[in-house]
Amino acid sequence: MSHRPIPQARIAVNSRCGHACVFCRPSGEALSTPPARSLSLAFVLNVCRAFKQHGVTEFKLTGGDPALWIPLVECVASLKQTVGIERLEVISRHPRIGGLASELFAAGLDCLTISLDTLDSRLHHVLTGVDDHSDILAALRECVRSGLKCKVNTVVMRGINELSIPSLVEFCEREGIAQLKFLDVIRDLDGAASDQRKRLALIGRTRVADLYTDMACIESYFDARSKRRSLVQQGELGHPLKSYILDSGLQVLIKDHRAGAWYSSICKTCTHYPCHDALMAVRVTADMRLQHCLLGDHASVTLAAADVGDFARLSQAVRSVIEIYETAEFVSVTRHVSSAIGPHTTLSVQKEASNGEVLYAIQRR
Repeated sequence: MSHRPIPQARIAVNSRCGHACVFCRPSGEALSTPPARSLSLAFVLNVCRAFKQHGVTEFKLTGGDPALWIPLVECVASLKQTVGIERLEVISRHPRIGGLASELFAAGLDCLTISLDTLDSRLHHVLTGVDDHSDILAALRECVRSGLKCKVNTVVMRGINELSIPSLVEFCEREGIAQLKFLDVIRDLDGAASDQRKRLALIGRTRVADLYTDMACIESYFDARSKRRSLVQQGELGHPLKSYILDSGLQVLIKDHRAGAWYSSICKTCTHYPCHDALMAVRVTADMRLQHCLLGDHASVTLAAADVGDFARLSQAVRSVIEIYETAEFVSVTRHVSSAIGPHTTLSVQKEASNGEVLYAIQRR
């Protein structure tokens, strides 16, 4: 019997982040989540129990921003020590996370990721709408001092911050960061609310897609600077990532959506297919929906009050969502296909894109 891929679970504990980033939409990871929503601690623990029951091992607490969610430390401790979560990560870009770092380390948090797109405080203010750059740097240093494994995520934007990549690398090496990940802009997030268009106008852009840059040039930069290169996949349904280990020990990851993503039958009728993110994870939104992807409302399940209060029903709802991922197939447009997936695959041309790129479908044997 072939192995059935298991998604990671991303729990958006709240819908408020305190920033207004130009490349993100107001609801963050979730689709159209009303403002000022947050999950209860009891619900988060129960839904994670349900995911664990069905084989999920990787969990990420996102938002919004978890640093603004009051029960964060208690939640981490309970997930690690009571629920028995194998791998738990928190993703934040709020300065408050620094003051929680020691408690999170003591609670057993496996990894903390902080989003940092520039070392220029003025540019940071423009990109995020908040003048808190020095506070975020101080929080990041406090997180490293606490003993937490710390990672930095940087969204690469054309004409905005791609020339600062060397300085970001030097910063992470100097500060003791374990991993620096460069991500390409999710072009599919265009068509957002008017307030996002106003934020884009501040940097002379009209669409999120205008910020997209070809990640191949960044790969070439690190190809010339690292002899320890490999292709890794974060989670069973994650994008294949180029990995570089620098002489300092810093791991640099490069996410390029063209390296491929996982799709199932639910994707084939979507107007976004093939898209940027696909079926990487199950997202639990701050208004209690189970969301398959970043883009389609059709690909989400709303939990009723009875589901939330009844663990058996909640577990059944989680199971119904995970089943979608079990039939997922890998689709790629680049050379990464065979080395990313391994030898036990078959390869067939599935669709030719309008730009001449060929999409390949990978079937497991």
